[in-house]
Amino acid sequence: MAKITATVEIEDLYDVDEAANLLGKGVATIWRRIKDDKIIVVRIAGRTLIPKSEIERFKNNQATEEPVA
Repeated sequence: MAKITATVEIEDLYDVDEAANLLGKGVATIWRRIKDDKIIVVRIAGRTLIPKSEIERFKNNQATEEPVA
């Protein structure tokens, strides 16, 4: 896992439960995406937080993916 330094406003961070609700996915799915490096996270004081920009990027990727038949 690569470490990236960035500046993010605290108001623009969501915990995994909030992100799951916003994305309409289960918490386990979000953790799996994090583990697979599909969602970039910020770790602060032992908490795993997801930037708003990642939520938006994930939503956009979902909208462009074709459903599997």
